[in-house]
Amino acid sequence: MVYAVAYVPVDRKKDLAEVGFDGKYSKVLKEEQRDELFQTMQKHSEWIGWAIRSCSPQEISACMLRRSKHNLNTLAHDTTMDLIRETIDRGVNLAEVFVDTVGPPVSYQAKLQMHFPGIRFTVAKKADSLYPVVSAASIAAKVTRDAELRGWQYVETRLEDTFSTRFGSGYPSDPNTVKWLADHMDPVFGYPQIIRFSWATCAKQLDERAFTVNWPADDEEEENADIRGYFGAGANDCVKPVKPQRDALLSNFRHITSI
Repeated sequence: MVYAVAYVPVDRKKDLAEVGFDGKYSKVLKEEQRDELFQTMQKHSEWIGWAIRSCSPQEISACMLRRSKHNLNTLAHDTTMDLIRETIDRGVNLAEVFVDTVGPPVSYQAKLQMHFPGIRFTVAKKADSLYPVVSAASIAAKVTRDAELRGWQYVETRLEDTFSTRFGSGYPSDPNTVKWLADHMDPVFGYPQIIRFSWATCAKQLDERAFTVNWPADDEEEENADIRGYFGAGANDCVKPVKPQRDALLSNFRHITSI
């Protein structure tokens, strides 16, 4: 997952549309078109700035599958706020920020406003088709994602010759992505590290086609779910407090007056 921000001087917002960021929804653009727009950003880097943050599949899955779950929306919010802080730390004086929403836009905007009270925020659905600066950020993120996928090298051994790298865009609606998921699932180990196991599309494939594993430890936890069972009291009984007693050995030391 790649997140990005783009920033321009306030008096040059309209110039973004003139150089190509005119509200085209970046998801519908071809990869070559996105590359051309990113080259435009590089060409005008004296007044267009950007920053990216790439989160690995393992990082996302670790957040979403741990006991204290950190869902994808929260991860997106936190990453966006980190990028805003980094932009400020670079010395950029942010006056207004436009954000493509993740989750309900009203509560997300209130959250951003609370963390950055001196900045005016506008959070909207499909903001990259409404605001040219968000479109520029979206282009930076998707070009980075495409480059990472093109140059992907499996960390697992002996996969290069047998596993394709034609992943597609990563969207469930992409037939290349669907085909890759169908062709490259191991029924025991699932997928290599390029796939996050917390992804609903991946979980569905595993539920339908992978082997089921029963862990004895899980059964034991269910049988002994109430910790009070270890102390001789029933699950619904009250455990009476035990009156503290003086230790026989320590009582022999005269300089200890109370225990």
